[in-house]
Amino acid sequence: MKKNIVFLVFIMFSFTIYGQDIIINFTGEGASANVDIVEIVNLSNCTSIEVQGNSSLNLSDYSTIVEEPGNFKSILIQTYPNPFESFTYIKYYVKERDKVKISVSDIAGKTVAEYNREMTSGMHLCKFIPNNAGIFFITVSGTDFLHSSKVICINNLSQNAELTYQEQNPEKFFEKSNKNLNTEDFSFTEGDMLKLKGVSGNYTTVITDIPATSKTYSFNFIECTDFDENNYAVVQIGGQTWMAENLKNTNYDAVNAIELVEEDTAWGELEDNNDDKAYCYYDIEGNEAGEIYGALYTWAAASNGETSETNPSGVQGACPLGWHLPSDAEWTELTDYLDENVGGKLKSTCMSLWNNPNTGAANETGFSALPAGGRYYDSGSFSGEGDYCDFWSATQSSETHAWWHVFSYFDSGFYRGNNYKSSGFPVRCVQD
Repeated sequence: MKKNIVFLVFIMFSFTIYGQDIIINFTGEGASANVDIVEIVNLSNCTSIEVQGNSSLNLSDYSTIVEEPGNFKSILIQTYPNPFESFTYIKYYVKERDKVKISVSDIAGKTVAEYNREMTSGMHLCKFIPNNAGIFFITVSGTDFLHSSKVICINNLSQNAELTYQEQNPEKFFEKSNKNLNTEDFSFTEGDMLKLKGVSGNYTTVITDIPATSKTYSFNFIECTDFDENNYAVVQIGGQTWMAENLKNTNYDAVNAIELVEEDTAWGELEDNNDDKAYCYYDIEGNEAGEIYGALYTWAAASNGETSETNPSGVQGACPLGWHLPSDAEWTELTDYLDENVGGKLKSTCMSLWNNPNTGAANETGFSALPAGGRYYDSGSFSGEGDYCDFWSATQSSETHAWWHVFSYFDSGFYRGNNYKSSGFPVRCVQD
């Protein structure tokens, strides 16, 4: 009989919780019963720790007890930017020393680049340069694991495809999206609120809680993958399940793409109607392919020209299959459920993206609203990054306007208003 090996790893910290130990465990349900990794952020002091999903974390002394399954070799594969011009980075994790193969094939199934290397435990980074524009499929495989991802090259002038190894433990990769999280000095005091993000393959679910006793957290994993194969974290708030990050989808299906409009003048010429479908990315460093804030959409793009008046709570728009653009009534249901300090309960904290004072921000729902700003309907210029977050609803208020809901950095409210349909705002989707 195969013996389970239990590893006890003690991490010493200067602060000790007096009284009974609080030990937390993790399990999965829904689309997956397994939990690969859990990122735990203490929202009260902005420290964090990442643990294996099959482990138990003792919040009293921050030790982890890990029962190592035999097939746990690698988790997570990320690409950045995507879509991209010229090149993209591939980031992946290897659990223990293994011979790893990275392969890239085109849409016809032909291998265009390949790399083999024995790799040690840790994060690794490769760089892929295609020889033409198009869709490419990346696989990272080892002895008993295989992970895949799709990338889209929108412009490339290289003569030869290249796949090169860059470095191990690329700490600055995706640095801004995790800004200010201290992964070395995690601490916990009874009464602190934790945000727990459980990952199982392509599924990610967020839970928030103030643990007072030992318990097991069950992540309800739900598929939330758009046509571009972006996978989104989800969170349940009351009777609704929301995306916990902003949408960045660029295609409705294999035939119908959303137009990328970058020039200010071209955006300003868009009409306030149900037909001018366009998206863009807020023009700041690090937000290529919407890696920080997602994409900004005209209302026509977000709703795909459909209104909640004709299909209440059923406008899929640019959202993933099984999800839809929330109606004005569904946003109101969310705010009514949260009752007070609604903006504070929904706004992200611990990431230094919101400008000071970020009044009331606690993120106790795990919704993690980011200050994505927007794009003006008339001039096409960008505004509000760091100050505001404006989300489209599927409900129009007139032929030229639609309802939206906005957060700000200077108070804890969450306000309703309407705006021109050719304005560029981010999108959150809600499950059908």
